Amino acid sequence: MASEERFKGSNIVDAGSLSPYWGEHTARYAFALPYVEERSVFDIACGTGYGISLMANKAEIVVGGDVDILAAIQAKKECAENARILLANGLHLPFYDGSFDVITSFETLEHIDERSAFLSELSRVLKSDGHLILSTPNANYTKPVNGKPTNPFHVFEYTPQELLAELELVFSVESFLGQSLDDSIRIPPFQDAQRRLPNDLLTQSTLFCWKVFNKLPFIVRESLSKAIWRKPFYPTATDYTFLAEQTNSAPVLVAVCRKKADK
Repeated sequence: MASEERFKGSNIVDAGSLSPYWGEHTARYAFALPYVEERSVFDIACGTGYGISLMANKAEIVVGGDVDILAAIQAKKECAENARILLANGLHLPFYDGSFDVITSFETLEHIDERSAFLSELSRVLKSDGHLILSTPNANYTKPVNGKPTNPFHVFEYTPQELLAELELVFSVESFLGQSLDDSIRIPPFQDAQRRLPNDLLTQSTLFCWKVFNKLPFIVRESLSKAIWRKPFYPTATDYTFLAEQTNSAPVLVAVCRKKADK
């Protein structure tokens, strides 16, 4: 990984301990690892390839596709020997029917107008016994105003019921989960989540200390964090949970789907 943090929309270009978003995003790829082992995998909207580099350690082959040429160029630099990158539009994928054992689509659906066509195209290139692993923000948490997401890069955000209904038109939903920070993380690293914290004195005092830590020089902050808590300052992939009972309240919805037999 490069040494800076930059963002284009929701794509992380560089991350590691520098980015509060890194743990949340990589947690989804860590969640997918048991499904991709020794399988052919397609990561749609792969961004800059951080997920590809993680899955390539387990998968037989990983193909990443993105419409952003700059992201694809960066992703190509992340490639292992068993990974490939191409420019690809999710509505018109350049693959034969049934090309992949597993498709990962993380934080993609909310950016697309033609969402039904997108899901149908993913089903087309998925093998008959294949898995789709998909994530998207939870509208119960993000609370769009009159149906319009507050994130300017998002077109539509689903409630759990809406997402289930959309997916079940094309797939059989095997697992439907909410992704959340573990309860042991008292202060989330995101401003929106911090604004939702209780106003009691203990919580707000802890938040104040967190903000002080966050402004320290990187080396000082990480050294102190590892000395005090024995871990990086920002949450890592292992600090996130994926639980069915959290679908109504979690910031992110995650679905594990099977291709329907008649598709």
